[in-house]
This record gives sequence, C-alpha cells and structure tokens, in this order.
Amino acid sequence: MEDEFYTPDEVAALLKVTRQAVYNWVARGRLKAVKVERVTRIRRADLEAFLQPIEPEEQTKAAA
Repeated sequence: MEDEFYTPDEVAALLKVTRQAVYNWVARGRLKAVKVERVTRIRRADLEAFLQPIEPEEQTKAAA
C-alpha cells in the first residue's frame, strides 16, 4: 500500500478551510474519502482530483 492518506484536519489545514467544510465535501460526494470504523482518511490522489480546475462549461452547469 503506497498511497498517502490525510486526515480531514490535515486537508483543512492545507486548504485553509474548516474541518467541517472537508466533512461536508465528503458527505456530498465532492471529495472521495475512505472510512474504517470511525476514522476518515482522504487519499492524496483523491485530494488532487478534487483540486482540479473546473472548465467554464462545468461552472455554468454547477450554478444552475
């Protein structure tokens, strides 16, 4: 297992948002996470995918 994992607190600190914002993104399916019992972790690859820029066409659809 070579994947690097982050805690929600670490992701929040990296992105300078609240921990609750990270949990909200996970709950809405915007940010993939894995949960083992009561422990939530975010793979580095999933965080990088989440941070990809949105194309202008996708922004229009998201606003609708």
